[in-house]
Amino acid sequence: MDSVLKGVLIEELERNIQKQKVFSNELNKYPKGSLVVVFIHGDKYLYRKYRDGKKIISHYVGPIDSEVAKKACEDRKKYLKIKNDLKELKDEEKKLRKTIKIYG
Repeated sequence: MDSVLKGVLIEELERNIQKQKVFSNELNKYPKGSLVVVFIHGDKYLYRKYRDGKKIISHYVGPIDSEVAKKACEDRKKYLKIKNDLKELKDEEKKLRKTIKIYG
């Protein structure tokens, strides 16, 4: 019985690792950085900010009401969702490894 359970756990671990690879590849499709709204002369503009070593890079996205800015916001939401899902998979992987170790 234990060997059957261990086999199922190992299969689940392999599935989890494959899914993590898919999610990691998906994350790489989105631009890195956080979105920041900047007020200039009473108008709102969207910038993407991220680190490059010790430097903080600001990349202009566009006016806050533009289609480009809306797309950037949608992409950021998708990025955060995938990142959260990936974190959950990594937590699950730790639990699976611990459980396999118990049965191994």
